[in-house]
Amino acid sequence: MTEPGATAMPADKASVAEDFIDIFVAPAKVFARRAKASPMVPFVVVWIVMVALFFGSKSAMQPIFDATIAQQQAAAMKANPQLTQDQLDKAKPFTNIALNVAGVIGVPILLLIVGVLTWIVGRLVMGGTLEFGTAILIASYSFLPKVLASILGLVQAMLMDVSRLTSPYQLSFSAARFFDPSSMSMGLYNLLGQVDPFTIWAAALIGVGVMHAGKLDKSKATTTAVIMFVLGCVPSLFQVIMGK
Repeated sequence: MTEPGATAMPADKASVAEDFIDIFVAPAKVFARRAKASPMVPFVVVWIVMVALFFGSKSAMQPIFDATIAQQQAAAMKANPQLTQDQLDKAKPFTNIALNVAGVIGVPILLLIVGVLTWIVGRLVMGGTLEFGTAILIASYSFLPKVLASILGLVQAMLMDVSRLTSPYQLSFSAARFFDPSSMSMGLYNLLGQVDPFTIWAAALIGVGVMHAGKLDKSKATTTAVIMFVLGCVPSLFQVIMGK
């Protein structure tokens, strides 16, 4: 990352389509030229692509989803001995419906949460000039490495025998890929799932974004990226602390 503000970048008339290429090779240029742009285009594009990937990969990923649901049911029965397998089986259709709903609305909710946190950290904590809409734009573009990770996961699911896999993390590039989820607590396993190059890449893009769109200096932008990565680990850390 280079220091913003020293020399203004020349006007860039690149198309929106080029943004989705440049974000992987020249993210500073994307955030500089779109600093005042509406976040709706990247937000909606990421949303649509992720929904398409979810439903496009559902048949290939179904054995993993089933194994994950079975693990969750086992944990629920252990925590509440009054539950019976028959009760859980009757709830399975609702679980599948909830999974589909999450596949549709999960990404926009996540982007909004990341955008809000980026705005809070970048503007209120670090003292930048980041606008809320720009924070949503940064969150949307920063999610593109996760889109790439999803595509690579789908390719693996189509090429591999997934019948023996029990977690989506086993198709990821995170540290969790190399561990059996049954060998440790779910919190620790989810935490290992955050140790992922694509997740780190996404956090780094947030740092680039708040530097070139929020006008933070390099040290504050780097700190923002680190804070955002740590915030992403908080739910897993909470599970570990609670012994789950």
